[in-house]
Amino acid sequence: MGQVIFVVWRECFEALLVVGIIYSWIKRNPDSSNGMRYLFGGVGLGVLISVILAIIINGIFKELTDDHQTIFMMSMSTIACVLIVQMVYWMNKHARSMKSSLEQEMAQQVARNSWWGALFIIAIAIAREGSEIVVFLSGQIMQLNSHNYFSFCIAVLIGIAVSALTFYTFIQTSRFIQWKKFFTITGIILLFLAISLLMKAVEDGTNILLEHDISIPDFLISPAWDTSPFIDDSGLIGGFASSLLAYRSQPMWISVITFSVFWLLMAILFLRKKST
Repeated sequence: MGQVIFVVWRECFEALLVVGIIYSWIKRNPDSSNGMRYLFGGVGLGVLISVILAIIINGIFKELTDDHQTIFMMSMSTIACVLIVQMVYWMNKHARSMKSSLEQEMAQQVARNSWWGALFIIAIAIAREGSEIVVFLSGQIMQLNSHNYFSFCIAVLIGIAVSALTFYTFIQTSRFIQWKKFFTITGIILLFLAISLLMKAVEDGTNILLEHDISIPDFLISPAWDTSPFIDDSGLIGGFASSLLAYRSQPMWISVITFSVFWLLMAILFLRKKST
């Protein structure tokens, strides 16, 4: 539940930032009343695209056999990991120029008397955030049933409500709070989410190989340590840390290696960015 809330909160907050920037720009435009219709139309279209993507992913999953379902979930988890890293890197690099870039694109479309072009800019921006939510949470979406559907919806609603509150706080305190630190902190948490998804994919892949009697070196599948007497990842706190921070109370060595290689690559990627 914590993973769902965090992902929805962060992605909805970014979507609200985009809508807020464009809303503010349209309000300054002489044709603001016309522009508002296209703004809300673009938001609606972006949400619709995201919902359609969720339905497609869920539909494909239900048509697959058990092993193929696991492979599909592994693929979606890996794709989500890559997208998270790309998103965090992009936000780290372009967050400062996002406002001016959006306003410039809108101005170009309006100068051509093309509010439809503006609508698609808005729709693409919203669909991108919504699609990321769908991909990041594809594992939970594909496992929805009558027992967990209600709690999933509650988590989504909580994430949306918290993102709206965060956006309101952002507007009220943007002159006093260093929001760059906010994006840095949430970006780090997102990277933990990325490695959590990648480790889940690696562990599922390992289990498939073992089920099909494909030999794996014992070293890779033996436990590296056992911290379950302190924090068990099947408990409430451990389960939250497992889904959001990639915590494992009894990790296999292949998981430890995956975790270490991931963070080594992230250090190279982001430190290289700072040095250029």
